[in-house]
Amino acid sequence: MAIKPSPRFATLLLLFHALVALVVFLTGVSTAVKSVMFLLVLLSLSYYLARDILLLLPDSWCDVSLGQEGDATVTMRCGHGFTGRIANNTAVSPHFIVLRVGVEGRWPAPSRVIFPDAMSDGAFRELCVRLKYA
Repeated sequence: MAIKPSPRFATLLLLFHALVALVVFLTGVSTAVKSVMFLLVLLSLSYYLARDILLLLPDSWCDVSLGQEGDATVTMRCGHGFTGRIANNTAVSPHFIVLRVGVEGRWPAPSRVIFPDAMSDGAFRELCVRLKYA
């Protein structure tokens, strides 16, 4: 199931980073500390926009395939991929999926948030159903 950029996720990401920047602005720390904190918020926003929204980084997830035995295969933008078990703490709702794939020898388990507008309607519904019963 191919994953494409999600405008809904981009909006939420921008909103939450703006909220954090506002909190930093309202704190009573020095201007130098505020500047460093703003820089960290901006770097975080840039990284997650590039990785999860624009799918520009080599480790951006471009395709997810689910197997019959509760395993998942993830293909990344660089062409490489990995296979692992769907973690028990994967969250599935009609509004979004937090997909966690447990890979042996790798901690923490890689995870991504997938919104309905990042896939075709049928693919998102199928992914939700298969994850609920995996």
